[in-house]
Amino acid sequence: MSERDYIGYGAEPPAGTWPGGRKVAVSIVLNIEDGAERRTARGDRVDDLGAHWERHRVVPGQRNLSLESAFDYGARAGFWRVLRALREFDAPATAFCCAHALTPPIAAALVADGHEIANHGLRWDTHTDLSPSEELAKIQSSTALLRELTGERPACWYSRDGISPWTRAAVAAEGYSYDSNSFCDDLPYVDGELPVVPYAGDTNDSGLLSQFRTGRAFGAYLCGSLAMLLNDPRPGATVLSVGLHPRLIGRPGYVNALRTFLRYAAERDVWVARRGEIARYWRESVSNNRPQP
Repeated sequence: MSERDYIGYGAEPPAGTWPGGRKVAVSIVLNIEDGAERRTARGDRVDDLGAHWERHRVVPGQRNLSLESAFDYGARAGFWRVLRALREFDAPATAFCCAHALTPPIAAALVADGHEIANHGLRWDTHTDLSPSEELAKIQSSTALLRELTGERPACWYSRDGISPWTRAAVAAEGYSYDSNSFCDDLPYVDGELPVVPYAGDTNDSGLLSQFRTGRAFGAYLCGSLAMLLNDPRPGATVLSVGLHPRLIGRPGYVNALRTFLRYAAERDVWVARRGEIARYWRESVSNNRPQP
């Protein structure tokens, strides 16, 4: 991993554009985590609460069935509602998949619809406290399981809590084509030899638990973000990442936020693409178009 760079492209971003001369690429990310969350009954130190609107009393060693059911909604119902919305607007997505959350029906549906498979770990666990050998073992085992479930080798590594200084070299050596553990830019960049396609925390439905009080507010924020990028005087290409969790956006009161955004994007000249496609096109056609001194 290179030294910290807080200058980036600065005032002179690459002048290239996305296919068809488009200015904005939209990346839809579907997080497949439900059933792989941390649970004290499984021996974890904490119960994950990122699916529910209430805190629950933890009884050590005892399953929290109510909390589990809130996560299960994503796999049982929410995923299929989101998938129908993506089909309605013919929108490709990248699925950040925890291997232990990827059920055979969900795996088959993602592959059949042409969505990209990315590695989100064996479970929805943290990784930055692991040694290099421990982290590599988890990357290798989750890679093998995802390949077994989908028939495809995952293209990207995305850890729940980010990466360590050695992670990108390790995933590059394992044959991964890009990484998404970054929030530092609106454009891809290269760290060492590995392209990085940054993710985003604000255009993410996790805000429905705090930042956005209604689905309508979230939909308006997504549409407003895209409108700004389309009209931004900043030259060159840019990327808008939209993060989705079936247990949240798949709720009946929230899914129309996604449909509103997909309809808005479909009516404008944007490139809705898988993250691997964005990484490849950027490296081949955009990144070298820097203004000359």
